[in-house]
Amino acid sequence: MDAELLTIGSELTSGATVNTNAAYLARRLAALGIPCRRQISVGDERTGLAEALREALRRCDLLITTGGLGPTFDDITMATIAEVTQHPLRFSPMVAATVRRFYTRRHRQLQRAALRQAYLPQGGAPLPNPLGTAPGLWLRLEEQVVVALPGVPAEMRAIMERHVLPRLKRLGAGGVIESHTLRTAGLVELSIESILRTLRIPECVQIGLYPHLRMVDIRLTAAAPSRQAARRALSRIERPLRRALGMSVYGTGEDTLEGVVGELLVKRRRTIAVAESCTGGLVCDRLTNVPGSSRYIKGGLVAYHNEVKRQHLDVSDAMLARFGAVSAPVARKMAEGVRRLADADVGLAITGIAGPTGGTAKKPVGLVYLALADPRNTLTRRCQFFGDRLSIKTQAAQTALDFLRRSLLSSSRNQ
Repeated sequence: MDAELLTIGSELTSGATVNTNAAYLARRLAALGIPCRRQISVGDERTGLAEALREALRRCDLLITTGGLGPTFDDITMATIAEVTQHPLRFSPMVAATVRRFYTRRHRQLQRAALRQAYLPQGGAPLPNPLGTAPGLWLRLEEQVVVALPGVPAEMRAIMERHVLPRLKRLGAGGVIESHTLRTAGLVELSIESILRTLRIPECVQIGLYPHLRMVDIRLTAAAPSRQAARRALSRIERPLRRALGMSVYGTGEDTLEGVVGELLVKRRRTIAVAESCTGGLVCDRLTNVPGSSRYIKGGLVAYHNEVKRQHLDVSDAMLARFGAVSAPVARKMAEGVRRLADADVGLAITGIAGPTGGTAKKPVGLVYLALADPRNTLTRRCQFFGDRLSIKTQAAQTALDFLRRSLLSSSRNQ
């Protein structure tokens, strides 16, 4: 089954709104082993939308649209689908009753225009919307399936999870699709691809690589007659792949790097304090996004100005004059200083040049030093990142968390 996504709304084509719906839908389809061949956005204009619908239905097996299902004049999706598929609109008393209940429960007067949402293409099944009034649509044609979803992300996701994904799974003609994601840090796509070339991948397994800043997700998807067979196929490739990737695998599924680091700190009974310069608190922000992080986070200091480094982290004027604020010795002193300041087991420090100005030939934009101090020793690491200011800050925070993770794993193995 090949899928296409048609996201509808002038706010998307004008750039006023970022199209997060398409990314979410493509990921959810990929998890079912359904490739998304195209993603197209069109404005709230009937001729253009009709043309896009006709073209997509000539190519794909599954067409999912988002947007244009509300009660206002520019919500034209249902009517245009009805026109293109030659399934005329029919009034659904069941949907109308749902709309009326929505207004009654909120003590609001029912507006007549709201009942426009009760008209669906003939033969289509309404998909209940638990968060709004606009229902989705499941329309089975002779050779394709058309799914229409609201454009509001929360409503779209709720309908997709509750009603669309279960129906898509049942279209597998008795087969089963299993998917598993390995999350990695510190490797690039080409390195992972070279590892995959050395492995024997079962024919029923598809592999997708999804890169982020300093991270790559590896999604393994198997289609088989039974769940047990699909899991066996995944296991045959996942075990050798994990061995080859080693410590670069930090988690699976929806694991986050900060969550995994937090679990390691709890397991090792360690506390941490962080001193940040160029990242401006990003590492502490990510660590504290994890529920229960107060068990291991002692505190953090944004030592952006050199005066703060001097007063609170014992970085001397002589050191700053000799090595500069962006240097291994200063990062080392920052990590040791914040560890003492917060009375923590581990001190993590970051100092660098986020740009776009401030770089030199010897210390270019994107140069970052990390340091990690514990009671026994202090480790430092030099990094060179590329991109804009936010990208460099994000990469620095990501690499610092991975540096901490790997250190915690190594220290436990050496004990």
